Amino acid sequence: MKTSYLFPYRCKSISGIVFWVALLLFILMMVGNNSEVIQINTTVFALTDTNVNFGLTENNIVDEILFMFLILSGLMYAFSKEKTEDERVQKIRLDSLVWATYFNYIIILLCYLFIYGFDFLSVMMIALFSHLLFFIIRFRWMLYRQNKSLDYEE
Repeated sequence: MKTSYLFPYRCKSISGIVFWVALLLFILMMVGNNSEVIQINTTVFALTDTNVNFGLTENNIVDEILFMFLILSGLMYAFSKEKTEDERVQKIRLDSLVWATYFNYIIILLCYLFIYGFDFLSVMMIALFSHLLFFIIRFRWMLYRQNKSLDYEE
């Protein structure tokens, strides 16, 4: 019984574009501290906030929307089938996932040791999608190298 938990190949291109655009916007928002440039202020339900618990509060939801696009498109981009999905691609996918997990947790451990206070919350927010980012970069790089070596042999 062969079970595949991958998204269809047709999801890869649009989710890749959305992922890289959302990542760029997220980096610009974090580095430039431009969270006030685009504002979508609305009333949202909050489990907890500085002023309310289990109630409605006013919030700028741009960062939440951006993060949602970043994670969902990243998942679809990372785990969409390739045009030719064979054992070689599956092995590269598994190896990349393992390396991304190791690398991400090493970075998180180093941040635990050297970053404190409110800045640590930013690190943990970035850690939510950095695993996907590391996986995507390594998986694409290894596929590129593998395809380049196969083209060279022909």
